[in-house]
Parts: sequence; C-alpha cells; structure tokens
Amino acid sequence: MHYPPEQEVFTVATHHSSHDKDGASSSSSSKFATVQNSSLCRSPSARWFVGALMVLLSLSLVQNFRKENLLSEVHDYPLTKKQPLHQRSVRFIPYPHKTLGSGTSLQCQWETRPIVSSNTSKESYLDFTQQNAYAEGICIPPTLNDTLHIFSSEEAIECLSPKAQNRDIKLMLSGDSYMKQLYIGLVDILLSKHINNGKEIFGSTQRNEVTTIAQHEMEKRRSEEKNSTFPFVQYGPQCYGLVPLSEDCLKVIKELGTDNSTDYVFIISSGVHIYRRQNQVNATIQEINNFLDTTNRTIFVSPPYYYPDIQFTAELVRDQAEVYRGLLPNVAPENADHPFLDVYELTRSCMWKNCSYDKAHRSRFVNRWKAQLLLNTLCEVQ
Repeated sequence: MHYPPEQEVFTVATHHSSHDKDGASSSSSSKFATVQNSSLCRSPSARWFVGALMVLLSLSLVQNFRKENLLSEVHDYPLTKKQPLHQRSVRFIPYPHKTLGSGTSLQCQWETRPIVSSNTSKESYLDFTQQNAYAEGICIPPTLNDTLHIFSSEEAIECLSPKAQNRDIKLMLSGDSYMKQLYIGLVDILLSKHINNGKEIFGSTQRNEVTTIAQHEMEKRRSEEKNSTFPFVQYGPQCYGLVPLSEDCLKVIKELGTDNSTDYVFIISSGVHIYRRQNQVNATIQEINNFLDTTNRTIFVSPPYYYPDIQFTAELVRDQAEVYRGLLPNVAPENADHPFLDVYELTRSCMWKNCSYDKAHRSRFVNRWKAQLLLNTLCEVQ
C-alpha cells in the first residue's frame, strides 16, 4: 500500500484543524485549535513551542493511520489468496466434471512469479505446493486466467476426500509412462512434498521405482487416516496400450464401473503405444474413440507434444500431432460425455532447458502442473 508523504498528511491534519474550529473537529484537531487560540501564541518562544507540539501530534496521527491501515489491509497481489485456506471450501465435481477447453484455446506461456508474503496474518497464504508451483513454473492459458485455481495440498485433499465430500470417490490412473509421471505429480501435491527427494526421473527403471514409492506413500497415509479423510488415488497398469484398449483396460473399467455407489474416476492415456502397434494415424484415433464411446466416467489425457529427436523422427512427431487433432471432435468440450485433459499445448510451449530430458517425458514440475489442471477439472473452490 502506498502511503502519502508525512508533509501531505500533516497538511491535511492542519487543514482539518482550521476547519474544525467552526465546531466539526475530532478531539485531536480540537487540541490544535485550543492551543492556537491561547494567549501563549503571542510570544515567539510560545509560538515555537506550539508549532513543535503540533508537529508531534501530527506525527502521532500519521503513525496511528499507518498502523490501522496495515492491520486492515488485504493484498490484491495475484500470488496471495484473499482469504485463509481454512475459510475456503472445495467441492468435488462429479462426471462429466468440468471442461477446461482443448486445442488452441489452451495455448499458454510458461513463467515463474515472485512470491509476496501477506502482512495480514502470521500464516502464509501459499502452502508448500503453491509456492513451488509459482517458483518452478506455471502455464496459464489466457482463456483460463480468471478461473484457473492453483490448489494447495489441503484443498486437493478436501476435494477428493470421501469423508469431506460425503461420497465414495476413487481415482484410478492408468496408461503409459506419461500417466505414471502424472500420477507422481498428483501424489506430490496430495502429500505436500516431493517424494524421493524431488529427484528427476531419467528412464523407465527410475520411473517405475518412483511410481512404486508413490503408491507406498499413498497407502501409508491412507492407513494412518482411519476416518478416510485422505483420498483414494491409485495407479494401475491395465491401459498401457500394448494390447487393444477394448480388452484389458475396458474390462477393468466396466467391472469397477458397475458399482454405482462409488464415484470412480478413470484417468487414462496411451496414445503413442497404440500408434506404434497400429502404425497408422486413423486406426489409432478410431481405437481411442471406440474405447471412449463404450465407457463412462473416464477422463482421457491427450498425448504430449514430441520434439524432433534421434528417437522421435519427424514422421512420428507429425503423426502424433495428427492423432491429437483427430481426437478433439470426440472429446470435451465438443463432446461433454468424454472428459478430456489436454496437455498438448502446455508441453509444446515448455522450451526451458529443464522442461524435458528426452524431448518427450517432462520434468517433475511440468507433471505437477498437469496435476493442477486435473484438479481444476475435478474440483471447484467456493
């Protein structure tokens, strides 16, 4: 907050003093008027004394003014919330969830932002998860600038908690290596820490190890929360794409989906492996569309953007882009029955050196940001 110079405040105070002599003054201004009208003002020394007294009283008023405003001020800086976390409620959005958009509407620019602490409370308005998001990197499309929320760990837990929402919510993530890393990013948020000391993941062996650690940490936390406050979030290997989605993956989803008492949310993706098995763009799109048309309560996650590299030929990069664009007419928002988490544009725009180690798999901060978009699809802060 910008405070006016003390001289300006003093001028206002003395202006009020002269005005208040007509009978509309505060107690402090009346003191000014009383002193000024006294007979002491007739000698030079008395006038000096009265002037010094007026300055001291004015400085006292300025100090009180600043103190009161500091206590009542609420920062509108974009990196602080306008109310403490415990005063905000979070609602789970059931199927078909919320649509963030798709395609070019989600183009965004990666950035970091400085973090400003609030003077209104001893508690920071941003938790570990939110602070790290701003420090590591965020990518907010202009179309979502006023609606996208960066969830704290507490808010994410409340949204997905069966007890808090009074409904049996179960998240099941499955698919390829990109889905493993999305799962790890979501676990980082829910546990409010970067598991495995936040080490970057290089290669499939380490990815599997960290996924196992994440699953163990989640089960341990749920076992400690005997009242089911902590969310049920699991990763399963059934939808990798090496066999048609209509086989193992669809079978598992249909078996679980018959339980109408549970809010299952299946979060699936395996585009690149389907493409490599089909070796054709149209056949890949058709298999995914057939899968979506025969399932419900499934969020399909787009493939990432692939950078041309030794392991990714220009043809593969082009074909994966065509698979992505071919899916858009059959997923949300075009088809609200098929919820869609579009991460293509955000992975395409991440050009920093630490965005990816192999031009395909993204760094952990990028996957935590993907998880934030998933939370915005499933949750609403009220």
